Amino acid sequence: MSFKIGGPRREPDAGSIVEHGSHGGLFATILSALALGISGLSYYESTLRTAELSVYVPPMIHYARDDDSDVFNVPITIANDGARTGTVLAMELIVENLRADALKNSARFYSAFLGDFPKDQKDPNRSFAPLSIPGHGTFTETIRFYPMSLNTRPFVVDDKGDYRFTLKLITVKPERPDLVEQALRTDPQPLVFQMKLPFISFQHLEFRRGTIAMTNTNWQPAVSKNTEPAISSRGASEQEPPAGDSAGDAGATGDTTPPDAAAPPAGEETK
Repeated sequence: MSFKIGGPRREPDAGSIVEHGSHGGLFATILSALALGISGLSYYESTLRTAELSVYVPPMIHYARDDDSDVFNVPITIANDGARTGTVLAMELIVENLRADALKNSARFYSAFLGDFPKDQKDPNRSFAPLSIPGHGTFTETIRFYPMSLNTRPFVVDDKGDYRFTLKLITVKPERPDLVEQALRTDPQPLVFQMKLPFISFQHLEFRRGTIAMTNTNWQPAVSKNTEPAISSRGASEQEPPAGDSAGDAGATGDTTPPDAAAPPAGEETK
């Protein structure tokens, strides 16, 4: 018995060569495009992405007094989710006394020192300096806020009760931003949170140089939000309704604030 291995060999024609070659070329093109997209995304996340600063405040801060000044010790964490360095020049804190009969309703404070309030007046102070937070980096420290105004009396904190805080970061904006910065830059919005002072002891504050803890009601940290990138704001502005419709919507929600109402000057407190 004889066996015949294999059959007659057929030479591939031109059509089959083109067909198989086209399939291999398409698959290679898809893989190349996918690799290029992943490489571009990685380059954006590691190099091009603008600084995105987020602010976190824990559910407990401390109140103190330094001679005639209210002092707030606020532990703060700033996280940079972007790739580029973010620079914080200063921090501003607005404190509002929510009691209706308070002698001073609000006051403005600035980031003066780093670290907890010292119990001894002879202890050295670490002055606040502009912060440079690298891409994907964090900064954590207790910031001591002192009044901006020289007229510190009466104290904005004069009794136990609820107080509202508005924390604002003053950041650096590039003089000549590139296209990515112009289109995708975001800034941290002012962080608003509320704290309760359970008691007040003038002897503890003024003579012992102690501090009193202030806490929020739900024991949850306060987290800031970022502004929308310019490219998103542009798209939203194109879809905004006419001015007449906007005015009607504002009236429907009960917003009766006059359009020409001016905010108080930056250096003055509301009394």
